[in-house]
Amino acid sequence: MDFKTEFETGRLLLRPLAVGDADAYYEIFSDPQTMRYWSGSPIQKRQEAVSLLQRELELSDSGSCITWGIALPETDRVIGKFTFFQFSEQNRRAEVGYILARRHWGRGYMSEVMRCVLDYAFNSLDLHRLEADTDPANAGSLALLGKFGFQREGLFRQRWYVNGKWLDSVMLGLLREEYRTQNL
Repeated sequence: MDFKTEFETGRLLLRPLAVGDADAYYEIFSDPQTMRYWSGSPIQKRQEAVSLLQRELELSDSGSCITWGIALPETDRVIGKFTFFQFSEQNRRAEVGYILARRHWGRGYMSEVMRCVLDYAFNSLDLHRLEADTDPANAGSLALLGKFGFQREGLFRQRWYVNGKWLDSVMLGLLREEYRTQNL
């Protein structure tokens, strides 16, 4: 698999993350509203963003995930990320994860990203199935996944312990033939 592929979606650039993205990561992952439905607490210090970014770069370099920084082409500043992870080569399956800085919500950016990465997953990576794990209260993410054909498959009760409380998780899946049928 080519883990260094870059894409242009029209208004966005999907590119590999770089060490220089730490300030953008801090902006994204320190914002309580952006992190509201994430499976972890907002970070408090810039050094935490550096550490988070370094871990993600190591995972990408090892081939265990593909992560793109979602950047604005005119500035190349990262405003979010999209990741394929939990790959199962035998089963041709992966999980998706994404986050976008709050000040960029409501512009249709994640729809552009999703269309691009789903095409890549099913046509270039030859995956059979994609999965998503979403907080049941995250209406925006559920709407985005539903728009692209992801189906609710189950509820994992009290799956995540975040900020001192247990949170449920909705599991969704998208099969290759379902995606192709709706995107002909």
